[in-house]
Amino acid sequence: MSKSLSYQEAMDRITEIVANIEREDIGIDELSTLVKEATTLINSCQQKLRQTEAEIQVSMDSLNQND
Repeated sequence: MSKSLSYQEAMDRITEIVANIEREDIGIDELSTLVKEATTLINSCQQKLRQTEAEIQVSMDSLNQND
């Protein structure tokens, strides 16, 4: 994957991958490729969530200091 996807785009692709896997009509090679792609996407989503959480915490800390 050369392009960085937004969180929502990554989640949409993960949903698509899961649907493909659940159809159970894919070969082992395609399954392996899809699982690797899903793993990469999940890691990316987790990183974006951690980054967003940290940004929110900084904002909240800033608000609390102004009290």
